[in-house]
Amino acid sequence: MRVQKESPSVLPPMFPSNRRRYLRVPPEYAYKCILSILTEDLEIKADEIQQLGCLALRRNLSGKIGAYLTVRIDQEGDISVLNLSFKYRNILILAASLFAAAVVSSILFSTPLPMLSIAVFLPFAYQVNLGVIRFLDILNEALPFLEQEYVRQTLLKDRERWKKYREDISALYEKLRKKHIENWGNMNVLKYKIEEYQSIGLTYEEAIIRIAEEEGIIMD
Repeated sequence: MRVQKESPSVLPPMFPSNRRRYLRVPPEYAYKCILSILTEDLEIKADEIQQLGCLALRRNLSGKIGAYLTVRIDQEGDISVLNLSFKYRNILILAASLFAAAVVSSILFSTPLPMLSIAVFLPFAYQVNLGVIRFLDILNEALPFLEQEYVRQTLLKDRERWKKYREDISALYEKLRKKHIENWGNMNVLKYKIEEYQSIGLTYEEAIIRIAEEEGIIMD
């Protein structure tokens, strides 16, 4: 399943430098997801990816003259922040070399024709930019599915843990009811929480157990 792409009338950015993406998963999970995109979608060998300490990596895209991608992952609450940086050192060196050679040749032969050789640079620049845009497109398409997969995996683990509480639902609900009446004077907040958890796929019983965990009724 693929996310629908933007309208083709929207032009892709030219040589993006810094981007930031947000993912509602733990940083370690986000890091594994980035590695998966590089190794599986972009077919980059794992041993060619430079590890930069904890939750950071670097790899050039589109070959030796491609942009250098640096990814650093920070955490803000329950959100992982993906800080992406693209450096174009190699393609800039190529452009400078071609320009310098063209200028020298023009002076030596007293003709501007060598300057036309700078056009050789354009296909290389296009490929470098295309490599960066491809990575960003894959990342943007993947992020929603990565969040959904993390939620699915987490829910499976929770359901396994919750099995031992299924026979105590009535007792748990009664404790929650008394707590909410004492704190709020009504059941509105509890009803809202139950409906919210049911809206994301939990059963009524699972919603009761999760709320009981969150509010300290259940202590593992």
